[in-house]
This record gives sequence, structure tokens and C-alpha cells, in this order.
Amino acid sequence: MRRIGTLMIAILFLFPTVYHAEHENAVYDLVIIAPQKFHKALEPLVEHKIKHGIKTKLVSIEDVYDQMFWYGRDKAEKLKYFIKFAVEIWGVKYVLLVGGKKGQTPFDDFWIPVRYSHLSRGYDYGTKYIREGKFLTDLYFADIYDENGNFSSWDDNDNGIFGEWPEDGAALDRPDLHPDVYVGRLPCRNIRDVKIVVRKIIKYESGDWSNSKWFRRFVVVAGDTYPEKTDYYDGEVYTQQGILYMDGFDAVKLWASEGKLSPVNVIREINRGCGFIWFSGHGSPALWGTHPPNSEKWIYGLKLWHMFFLHNRNRLPICISGSGCFNNMFNVSILHSEWVYFMGLIPYGIPYCWGWGLVRNPRGGSIATIASTAFSYESPDISRGEGGIEWLDMHFFEKYAAGSETLGEVWAKTIEAFLSNFTIDWNDTSRNGSALIAKNVEEWLLIGDPSLRIGGVS
Repeated sequence: MRRIGTLMIAILFLFPTVYHAEHENAVYDLVIIAPQKFHKALEPLVEHKIKHGIKTKLVSIEDVYDQMFWYGRDKAEKLKYFIKFAVEIWGVKYVLLVGGKKGQTPFDDFWIPVRYSHLSRGYDYGTKYIREGKFLTDLYFADIYDENGNFSSWDDNDNGIFGEWPEDGAALDRPDLHPDVYVGRLPCRNIRDVKIVVRKIIKYESGDWSNSKWFRRFVVVAGDTYPEKTDYYDGEVYTQQGILYMDGFDAVKLWASEGKLSPVNVIREINRGCGFIWFSGHGSPALWGTHPPNSEKWIYGLKLWHMFFLHNRNRLPICISGSGCFNNMFNVSILHSEWVYFMGLIPYGIPYCWGWGLVRNPRGGSIATIASTAFSYESPDISRGEGGIEWLDMHFFEKYAAGSETLGEVWAKTIEAFLSNFTIDWNDTSRNGSALIAKNVEEWLLIGDPSLRIGGVS
């Protein structure tokens, strides 16, 4: 009886909204989905967004499960169906998911559900090949429709395994991958996390910093990412191209070739304030690093514990680090980390990932981080790109410079451009072919508010 009642409430709730969505402008621009436990801490953000012209609706994940009782095979699919209805009925453009793991236990339990893509491609270190059978992807929640306008399940063969592309085989699931709504996540574990990021977003959007000296600084951190594969310092070449896109910004180059790449310098430049910071190199859930020119030696630019020395307050950059493997792998915990590997079979047990560490930092850090949740892959040929993760990072700045105002819009337009430039052959059975193009785009995850006005609000 309760289920029937819930369904009737949903119908009565939704049908009047259909009328408004068809005959007026969008009912809501932004939907924030969070557990009921976080709602009180999120109310100031809702009020702030509405005050600045973003029509915002706060919805509990518990209500999502109730209203989507007849839809979806698991919690993640129910959430995706709810987002679909929010787009179609309310005209929603932005979706902010607030919730990560519930604690530091080995159990994979989340406040807001996650989806793992089972695109099975690992990493070849030359002497060993490390398998990776699944990884986190929030693009699943943004890719609502397939190319024919139908619901994109990411499970074409209905076997309950999503985004399936077996190793040494053709893809069994062939998702559209094009974002139909702008999705970001704040993987908060507790109310304190929520309060920190809400305060940071409100403060960032409570002024117009776009012409401020600190905002017009663009910090790039790079070295020789693959000294054994290229005859140029690839990270530095990529970031130089990004600098060319960012006309009107003062470039700060922390390059290994110039002897400027060190944790001290990275911390100093972040603390001075900057609008953007781009790390081009390698990563793990706990750190970012790269190589000096023509050397296999490691240089570390920023580790998790270094973030305690960040105090840039409200001068917050948007951080890009797609090439840094696992930097946004937000399912890690002290007791459980899915045996993440980096630099030689080293297991990590850490409280939170690198990208989220920057965003949740109460004294500064970043306002948002776009980075990878798994092994990411660079193209061996910078002139062609070939679907490398650095193409996404680099062209983020091109799309921003072209006039996009919100973070989610830049994220989505960059993905659209990537998919337009590189064709995915779903029948490719190789380890290093089209599957890596698809994986790069699936794992390029936004930790942050997709409706964030870049540079603040005038």
C-alpha cells in the first residue's frame, strides 16, 4: 500500500510540473541531490543560488528512491532515471550530487550511488601489465540519451554489467557518452565536509573576480611525462599550448626543465591565488608527480599531506589534472582502496583522494578539480592527439576562453569536442586502441559545482 501511495504522490507531483515545463521557461536550472542528513547544511547554498538567478531544487536521495520505485534495477539507475525526469519535466540543466563514501570502512557504501564502468583496460609498464576491470564514472549520470533519443542504460545486453568492454574483446555495451546534462559531484562524507564546500562556493560566487590580479594568474605544473616515449618534454609542451589559449592571463610556469617544479613552489603559487592550475603529469589518489627532462627520476609537485600548508583562502583556482591517474578516485578510504597501483604495485589506504582533498580544504585549495578516477592515457603523438587524456585537459582551456561561463558547461563542451575529434571503434579488440579513448572520457570526472560561475558573479 505504501508503494502505491508513493507512486500516486509522484504522479500528482509530476504531472502539474509537466504543464509548466512545456509552457514556461525551465522550472529549475539546478537540482541538488543529497541525503536528507545533509539538507540543513545545504540550505544556504540553495538560497545563494536562487538569489543569483539560478532556480534551484534540493531533493533528498531517499525521495529519489521512493519516487523511482518502479524505475531502475539498482540505486544508480534509479538516480539516473530521476535525472532524466528532472531534465524532461523541470528543464534542469545542472545536477549536483552531494555525497561520497559513508565512512572509512572497506564496504563500498555511498551516500549518493556511484556507477562503475566495466571497460577493462589496464596499464602496460613494459615489464608488467596491470589490469583494471572497473572504475568510477559520473558521465553515466550525464549521458541520459543514446543517439536515437532513448534512455542510455550503458547496459545493452541487460546483464547488469555497465559499460562492459572485455579485455582483448569488442565492446558489449556501447554508450553514447555525450553529456545531456551538466553533472558534478561533491563526495562529502559528513556534514563538516558539506559546510566547508558550501562556504567556499558561496564566497567564490559572492563577488566578481574575473578581472582581479589573482584570478588572471594561470599556473601550469609539468615536466617530461614520458621520457622514454617522446623526444620532447610532453607535459611542458601541452601546458604551453594551454597558455596560448588563455589570452589575457599571466602564465606561471612551474616546469621541471627550468628547475622550478617543487612542492614548495607549487604551494607558494597556490597560496598567492590563481584562477586556474593545471597539473600535467602522473598521479595517484594521494599525490601528483612527473619526471625531469630525459630521466626516470620522480619529482613530486603536490602530495596529500602538502595540502595542510595551503592557505589561499578565497583565492581559489579550478584545478585540472586529467593526466594524473586516480587523482579523482573518490572511493578510496583508509581501510579500502581497491588496491590502487602506482609506481610499482604499492597499495594505498588514504582517507580521501587528491582532487577531493583540494576541494574540501577549509583554508584554501581549489574550488573544483577535474581529474581521472583510474589509469589515464596520453597520446604518443602530440600533433595528432589520438584521444589522449591531455587533449581533454588542454581543450578545457580552449572552451573556457571561447566564452563558456559555468564550469559544467566547459566540462561538457570539452567532452563534446573530444568525441567529435576522435572516432571510437567499438569493435576494436586491442588493448591500446579505441577502448582507451572511451575510457579517458568516461573517467574525466568533475568534483565541484557544475553551475559554478567561473570567476564569480558580478
